Amino acid sequence: MSHLNVVAALPLIIVAAAGVLAMGTGLFDSQRVRRYAPTGVAVAGIVAAFVAIVVLWGDREEAFGGSLRTDRFSLLLSAIFLAAALLVIALGWHESAAVDRRGEFAGLIMVAVAGMMLVASAGDLITLFLGIETLSMSLYVLCALEVWRERSLESGLKYLITGAVGSAVLLYGLALLFGATGALDFATIGQQLELTGLTADPLVIAAMALIVVGLAFKASAAPFHMWTPDVYEGAPTTVTAFMSTATKAAALAAFLRIFQGVLPELAADWQAAIAAIAVASIVIGNIAALVQTNMKRLLAYSSVAHAGYLLIGVAAGGIRGAEAVAYYLIAYLAMTMTAFAVVIIREREVENGEQLEALAGYGRARPVLGIAMTLAMLSLAGFPPLAGFVGKFLLFGSAVEAGMTWLALVGAAGSVVSLGYYLRVLGVLWLGGREDAQPARMLAVPGPVLAATATAALSIILLALLATPLIDISRGAAEALLAP
Repeated sequence: MSHLNVVAALPLIIVAAAGVLAMGTGLFDSQRVRRYAPTGVAVAGIVAAFVAIVVLWGDREEAFGGSLRTDRFSLLLSAIFLAAALLVIALGWHESAAVDRRGEFAGLIMVAVAGMMLVASAGDLITLFLGIETLSMSLYVLCALEVWRERSLESGLKYLITGAVGSAVLLYGLALLFGATGALDFATIGQQLELTGLTADPLVIAAMALIVVGLAFKASAAPFHMWTPDVYEGAPTTVTAFMSTATKAAALAAFLRIFQGVLPELAADWQAAIAAIAVASIVIGNIAALVQTNMKRLLAYSSVAHAGYLLIGVAAGGIRGAEAVAYYLIAYLAMTMTAFAVVIIREREVENGEQLEALAGYGRARPVLGIAMTLAMLSLAGFPPLAGFVGKFLLFGSAVEAGMTWLALVGAAGSVVSLGYYLRVLGVLWLGGREDAQPARMLAVPGPVLAATATAALSIILLALLATPLIDISRGAAEALLAP
């Protein structure tokens, strides 16, 4: 039993069990049970998993013979995944996909979170790949959950096909790495590569290149982002919000686990490749977003750009880089969820509510939601003193400290370019439409949706006000990641 150490894996077990149970309750004949039980089970599982994370917070523990590592890094990332799941379940309270298929919606969200927690806690290559595939397969189904809508089915099919290619590339890279080192666990792989170096063996170079490509695909990083705008646009908006935040956090957790957790001494060999992808993502994401008129596509390209900002921290390496990534993932969750929450509310009110023109004058008609969207856009752009500014300051600072000032300058330039579309959204929101006109058809916002929106929006401010303790927590997670 000590070899298994089930207690160390308790958050993961709770989430996986809640996912299975939520799907099971969706099969009952009673419409009332199908409507409320899956959500109740999922929320209870999230709360229980949060409690388990607090209890386990501390030194590293291993479970299942070292296949899982429970440390402050994996626990912090798990908390981010759970927060994203809780917000998405609340935002989906009246969404058609979530209402008609509540068991599948809540259950698959929880299964996807379990996969993400596997990635963040992975101690070997097999666990890492199983986690990525678990979250990917859940998202394939979630994207196509609105089976009566052609765009949703198209989104699921596109993500399935392109996701299979990305997974195959990643698996090929992991297999080559195993062949080159003869080991599956990260500790042994790190020891082997420290002796030989990354550039000494062509097999290792090929393995690392394929792993970078596979993980960049999952993170929506350019030039492997081709699936992102179409899938984000076609999927149910609640699923898009979940993919944009939690999935990106899982992909960045994998980047940190492999490159900073296993190969910190060989940073000179992989920094350039990660930095190149970061630059491509920042440039392509920000420029492409300038011409978008659909909010989901605009936020999709914004997501590509933010993948680039996050990869700056990965490329910088060290405790400062990992600390900056961890903090920014928390801030990015609050910012992006707030923006998608407003889009979700507007979609319920008017046809084509995801179009930018549907927000014309919306800030005047609904000042509270207008303020929430304003906070999200300004924070995503990096305006002080909001959480996005603090996060970008940490990311760019880690690059400067690592001697990569040029990369920080690229990130700062990308943030300036992003003002073109973030401020355009605010112009339409507050100044669009006739002065005496109100946006057509406004419905009452359900309590859970309003609570989730308000929580995410307030978090943008609170994360900046409480930046010091959160940075301390992020630094502790980074130290746990880099600990031998």
